[in-house]
Formats: sequence, C-alpha cells, structure tokens
Amino acid sequence: MIFAGKNEIEAKQKARKASIDNKGKYITLYACFGIYMQISKRVNVHDPSDSLFGAYWLNGKEKAFTDAQIIRDEQATPSLY
Repeated sequence: MIFAGKNEIEAKQKARKASIDNKGKYITLYACFGIYMQISKRVNVHDPSDSLFGAYWLNGKEKAFTDAQIIRDEQATPSLY
C-alpha cells in the first residue's frame, strides 16, 4: 500500500497519476489511518465494497464499479447469520 494523500482530491489526483504511470494496472484507494492506494494486475472480487470511493483507475481514467461487480462482491461475502 502506498500513501495517497490526506483528502479525497489529493488521493484521486495521485491515483490518476499512478494509473498513467502504470499502464494496464488497476489502482484502488483504501482508508486505513489515512488514504492509501494499491496497484494490482486485476481487480479483486471484494474491491467494490473495500474501495474508498467506489471506483478504480485504469490507464488514467476513473471508472465506477459496475452493477455486476458489486453483485459478485456481495455474493462472494459470506453472511454471518
């Protein structure tokens, strides 16, 4: 995890720049005592619910998670009741 910034605007700018610098890689933002970014080859099934702003970056473009990705995330998460 790479520190992405102290606020939403700064984090999104750094995610966009990292996405341009790492063509073909997915950039997702997470909150854990600050805002951090993760660079990966593929999107994890749990990324829609784990990501901070409900989006990922690919090749410099911010993309929202699709309904199909969100449904797969919900179905992959075991219910505890």
